[in-house]
Amino acid sequence: MPNLLLNSTSIVTMDIDIVYLWVNGKDPVWRSKRDEFLKNTYDIREEAVNEARFIDNDELKYSLRSIEMHAPWIRHIYIVTDNQKPSWLDTSNPRIKIVDHTEIIPKEALPCFSSPAIEWCIDNIPGLSEHFLLANDDTFIGRKVTPDFFFTPEGMPIVRLKKWTSSKRDMSLYLKTVASAQKLIHKQFGKLIKHIPHHNIDAYRKSDIKKCKELFPETISQTIHRHTRSEEDLQRVIVLYYALATKTGKLRIMGRYNRPMPLIDKIIGTLQKRYNYDSRRITINTPDIELIIKKYNPALFCLNDGENANNDSRKKARAFLESKFPKKSSFEL
Repeated sequence: MPNLLLNSTSIVTMDIDIVYLWVNGKDPVWRSKRDEFLKNTYDIREEAVNEARFIDNDELKYSLRSIEMHAPWIRHIYIVTDNQKPSWLDTSNPRIKIVDHTEIIPKEALPCFSSPAIEWCIDNIPGLSEHFLLANDDTFIGRKVTPDFFFTPEGMPIVRLKKWTSSKRDMSLYLKTVASAQKLIHKQFGKLIKHIPHHNIDAYRKSDIKKCKELFPETISQTIHRHTRSEEDLQRVIVLYYALATKTGKLRIMGRYNRPMPLIDKIIGTLQKRYNYDSRRITINTPDIELIIKKYNPALFCLNDGENANNDSRKKARAFLESKFPKKSSFEL
């Protein structure tokens, strides 16, 4: 049944799906394909093919548990993969849809080891709802959320961004692509947006992606046809910037308090050092993940792997997720 969002004058009905990008970097068939491709490819930055980008720590299992626990209203769950499937996933569940790269990415752009390229093809997913959420497998829902957490009653995406002071020194590949998106929007609409993604689950409209493809066809096509990440890519954040520039999205800056609450609750939160974040990114090598979750009580959180993580930190992160989401979901065998 479609979700109902209420405002003072009308009821807006919408279906909301969620899309995950998932890869099992331990799969020998996939690794062989990647290694064979990289062997004959030059001028690739280490940051683009760092092993941490492809490690599977069963995060998707716990992310789906968090959905069933805190956002059961999500309609379909699309998992975009490269001829893979999680061994624990029950694909007979009618809400689960496995989407292979070959179904949505142009043949000449395969094999694809670049998430920016894949993200520009998700609007090709058959049956994907106009309003949808985009997630990585390391993102989770930490407390009960309703559809109006992601979309306004009018169906506009709520665009969550965080403040950023740009610096050309030591800028990562990722931030370079974000800065390029900001420049394109400024050139096209005269609107300068200096905020960057909050690195978590985001709300999109399929029609906004298609509009951006019309506005920036060459840059997006080039991004899709790069097999690995590049600083020349056009980051998907431009879709959110487009929504803000055309006033079809609502900006929400990430900070200590992200939802309306009585002043007394803010005072108590400050005294108890317990806040109510919308979104929190946590590196998995953080000494005490549970302490951070208790303190900030985020609606969304990301356990981000990276080059500084190791197998011990991954074991601790997995143990935390098992304690946070212990109940097996209906999406598991």
